[in-house]
Amino acid sequence: MRRRAFTLIELLVVIAIIAILAAMLLPVLSRAKQRAQGALCLNNGKQLMLALHFYTSDNNEFYPPNPDDANTMPGYNWCGGAAGIGQPDEFNPDILTDPNRSLLIGYLSKNPAVFRCPADKREGKYTGTNSALAGQTIFAARTFSMSQNVGTIDPGFDAGTGHSGIPNLSVNGPWLDGTHNHRRNSPWRTFGKATDIGAPGPSGLWVFVDEDAEGLNDAAFAFDMVNANWRDAPGTYHNIGCGFAFADGHSETHHWIYRSRKILGDISDANDNADWQWMAAHTSALAN
Repeated sequence: MRRRAFTLIELLVVIAIIAILAAMLLPVLSRAKQRAQGALCLNNGKQLMLALHFYTSDNNEFYPPNPDDANTMPGYNWCGGAAGIGQPDEFNPDILTDPNRSLLIGYLSKNPAVFRCPADKREGKYTGTNSALAGQTIFAARTFSMSQNVGTIDPGFDAGTGHSGIPNLSVNGPWLDGTHNHRRNSPWRTFGKATDIGAPGPSGLWVFVDEDAEGLNDAAFAFDMVNANWRDAPGTYHNIGCGFAFADGHSETHHWIYRSRKILGDISDANDNADWQWMAAHTSALAN
């Protein structure tokens, strides 16, 4: 008796069908993975906003210091360190877990993963001082940044003499005028206390953003309200969408009209300009 078996042609047909099905399923699975990562990223943003609200409740409604200088001095930065590509704290989560240098971590169950979007795939050797992690490959420490026009600074930093005194002054939002010389509320609003929130209003003012790794440095996101350019670049990790957390506590993914990554520098594309206008409308407003 002869056993029936696949002919070569039949085998090739089966392989071709499997390949076609895989090609059809892979994009679906990829989109599902992106949606899952986006949901986790939104949750991280919401957790940061809850921590911020707890912080203001414990500190006479003052927002934490946000001086835009990556300092790691105890008590003078909501999130210290420079965590951009190739920078010293890119793979050092130790700063994020130190309650003196990361002023929200005490409200986050000391979980540094909240500061990072799971869609950011940067990996590198751990550079901190925890011997248990020495030599290990870890994910990048952070992608989230706080708006440069939200938060407080101390009198010493405001006067340009170094950090000193209690951080009870509203930030200056130096890049709001495009020159790095902007002063608080002149002419653009800056917000030092939770009770200061005016236009664009708590539900319209973003506080935390999922920043693109190419422009990431300190934990303060610079935005120019005058010139159409990206001083810092918002992320596009979620199907060309970016995670934002707003002053009223809600988080959302905003999908950009311009279907590509945001590039640092002047904007020439009309769709990219429309994206910049949307972000400007949710960053600040004229003080008068």
